[in-house]
Amino acid sequence: IFFTDFYYARNIYNVYCYCSGNNSSVLHYGHAGAPNDKTIEDGDLCLFDMGGEYYCYGSDITCTFPANGKFTPDQKAIYEAVYRSSRAVFSSIKPGVAWPEMHRLADRVHLEELTKIGILHGNVEDMVTVHLGAVFMP
Repeated sequence: IFFTDFYYARNIYNVYCYCSGNNSSVLHYGHAGAPNDKTIEDGDLCLFDMGGEYYCYGSDITCTFPANGKFTPDQKAIYEAVYRSSRAVFSSIKPGVAWPEMHRLADRVHLEELTKIGILHGNVEDMVTVHLGAVFMP
């Protein structure tokens, strides 16, 4: 309610998703058989996916942050890899650029960054060719 009131949205857009820990790797994971009922714990990463609708325009944002305010070294490395990818897209997007081109750019930067921090090993060009990035960014 606060979100829609504060930002003057008329309706909630989509289904909000709040998750933490291992569950934050799969959006909208909760269902009757496995509800989204995990308690946020110290050291968890939290992922909030939310949005609003205003005059038929739906907007959505996802943010990730450490529950205790401090990233572990591994969390920070991944966060910064994703951040660099988003910055690459934001600096490259302009009128006339197709979205698939931006998706491929984000994919390439993800793979480069994951290779730099030692999660992936090998030639980034080969990874792009076999669409390895789809494992991390479907």
